[in-house]
Amino acid sequence: MIYFVSLGPGDPELITLKALHTLQRADCIYTPVPTTSKGRHTSKAAEMMRSLGIREEQIQLYDLPMSKDRDGALEAYTLVADEVVRRQESEPEALLVIVAEGDCGFYSSSAYIGEHIEARGFTTHQLCGVPAFIACNSLLGGQLVQLEEQCTVIPGSATQEEWSRAWQSPHTIVVMKGSLCEAEIKEAIQRYPERRWHYFEFVGMPKEFVTSDPEEIQGRTFPYFSIIISKCR
Repeated sequence: MIYFVSLGPGDPELITLKALHTLQRADCIYTPVPTTSKGRHTSKAAEMMRSLGIREEQIQLYDLPMSKDRDGALEAYTLVADEVVRRQESEPEALLVIVAEGDCGFYSSSAYIGEHIEARGFTTHQLCGVPAFIACNSLLGGQLVQLEEQCTVIPGSATQEEWSRAWQSPHTIVVMKGSLCEAEIKEAIQRYPERRWHYFEFVGMPKEFVTSDPEEIQGRTFPYFSIIISKCR
């Protein structure tokens, strides 16, 4: 069996019971380690699982290049998929897991890995989790959307027309991966002061930072794991 297991936004206590039980039973858990031009970083996914009592011998780390150039990441996804397929072919009864932060069905690397695995004739199973922007809104309190309101999620990149349409709408806008559009967000804060702006970094993690002060947002350098929620007043 091959599972994609969602770990949630960063707080180990936000993982589902079903996901935890699957991890506990897994023979091998394929876990990403972010790599950049500065070297290999700590795997937050691995740290979360260790804190939940997952055994070290269950965790199989793989390097995942983090860059705007996606070639390295796509190669990593292919290598992981090939390894999972080889192991499942040699051990048909093994329970193999690929973990994803947030929800594995929402802007997740699981899509690329899953395509390769399924192209080889294997079936995958997804276990849902808490998306990061839902965890962000819980820190604000209240409703992300209600009644007839709509919510638009933008993955950090859009055309100028799409940005303008989003900011001028009466609806809630969620922007993922804030580092990809820092200049656009800061310009929009100045151009649309009638909107409420909420900024989040590393929610559920030790480095968590949250502010709804436009001046504070303007002074931040947005990391990759930053999210913006903008609502009409």
